[in-house]
Amino acid sequence: MADITRTAGDAFGVVHHDRGVAGSGAISADETVHVNGPVLNHFKVLIKDVSGDLDDLRNELDVNESIDAIFKDIMEKATIEMYQIEGDATGQISVAVYPQGAWTAAALQTSIRALGSTVGANNVDVTGSTVTDGGYDLA
Repeated sequence: MADITRTAGDAFGVVHHDRGVAGSGAISADETVHVNGPVLNHFKVLIKDVSGDLDDLRNELDVNESIDAIFKDIMEKATIEMYQIEGDATGQISVAVYPQGAWTAAALQTSIRALGSTVGANNVDVTGSTVTDGGYDLA
């Protein structure tokens, strides 16, 4: 089998095909690459009450409970491609959405907080919730 030795170029045609930018052959920060499907935005959502205390979400997964309300809020502007709800009392939801740019962390935080202090059938207070750009790490 014939082989051609490369003398120029970089891996950005493969590694950055979803970014539409040329690279320098090196990175200075973590890179998330979406090989298939749309480019996703990843967010880390911590559901907190007005005092900043984390809400335990383990019993909030039924219809008309707080997770349902939060996801409906997110889906007003974006499609949820994947999510993870932590199985502990940390109040954390990790969510990946598209189209890219439909939400910023700041706008999503404002929107979730605006749901109020009586969200869902169990009246969960989400007014102190925080949202950050979560990035994406494979464990």
